[in-house]
Amino acid sequence: MRRIPMHMVDWIKKLDAFLSLNEREILTHAGRISHEMAKELAKAKYDKFNRKRIREKDFLQSDFDKMIKKLTDGKRGVKR
Repeated sequence: MRRIPMHMVDWIKKLDAFLSLNEREILTHAGRISHEMAKELAKAKYDKFNRKRIREKDFLQSDFDKMIKKLTDGKRGVKR
């Protein structure tokens, strides 16, 4: 097996060809959003997601509660 050296320019061409094949946009410039703006946007989106996740979790019944309900048939204070 023969090794063919690849340089960064070759990798860029390969990646661009792959993205084009899969109908993806190829960024040809530095973009319009700074690193700090991107971090702030990501943090805001994550905070929104996390608040929603916590709200939903409050309404879900835990596995422990489900098992207790199943074992007691939903009755509280079962005497033995």
